Amino acid sequence: MSVEFKRCGVQPEADTFETVCSFNNRFGGSIYLGVLDDGTVEGVSRSQAAAIERNLVNVVGNPKLFNVAPAVETERIEYDGKLVIRVWVPAGPAVVSFKHVIYDRVADVDRRITSETQIAQMHIRKQNHFSEQRVYRYLKPSDFRFDLLPRVRKLAALKTPGHPWAEMDDMELMRSADLYGVNYDTGEEGFNLAAVMLLGKDEVISRIAPAYKTDVIVRRENLDRYDDRRRVRGIRPRALGGRRHHRRRSTCSRRDRT
Repeated sequence: MSVEFKRCGVQPEADTFETVCSFNNRFGGSIYLGVLDDGTVEGVSRSQAAAIERNLVNVVGNPKLFNVAPAVETERIEYDGKLVIRVWVPAGPAVVSFKHVIYDRVADVDRRITSETQIAQMHIRKQNHFSEQRVYRYLKPSDFRFDLLPRVRKLAALKTPGHPWAEMDDMELMRSADLYGVNYDTGEEGFNLAAVMLLGKDEVISRIAPAYKTDVIVRRENLDRYDDRRRVRGIRPRALGGRRHHRRRSTCSRRDRT
């Protein structure tokens, strides 16, 4: 089931994020905050709506809570004079855990997954549905911005002192980051789509994913709304680094991955 109702006070409860995790790991879905289990619309406080949305973004982006930040979008819905917040969670390309626990959606239940076999099956299912691991055998190192790798190494070392990427050469780093690998169905070896989207030259990205674009949203005066919005070419660690109030969004994430 891809719809879940949640009671919500001043902020979402922990079980809301368990559902975010399970929706991401299965086929996506919508969470309606301010609706009881029986469908009764209780609503959320209008004065708390912005804080609730902000809490959602902060929690899913916290690496201490989620191993990979799932994508979420919110929508405010007026119903019978009451405010409901819809949280849409698309299916994600990675298996996500919340507080070190993996959840999967089974019927209308967020089920804890602990079996290694079940976890392996989830990874296989993700690989079959998403194309980040698609290998492009004819891509060459010259098709990439390897000049950005020193900055990648620096950022990794700042986050994790002694990070192994600091001592690796460029190709070792690409393999370590799963950006270069083998398709075991075909035996093809090479750079994959994830490598293209992260480090590919602009012309390579535009040829492989012509519909891809990156929105940069600037928040300065009012952090609940954006002050400016720009569209940039490619994805560059140095182009977006330092803009702490920017949010990147790919408009091809749901359309171009299948």
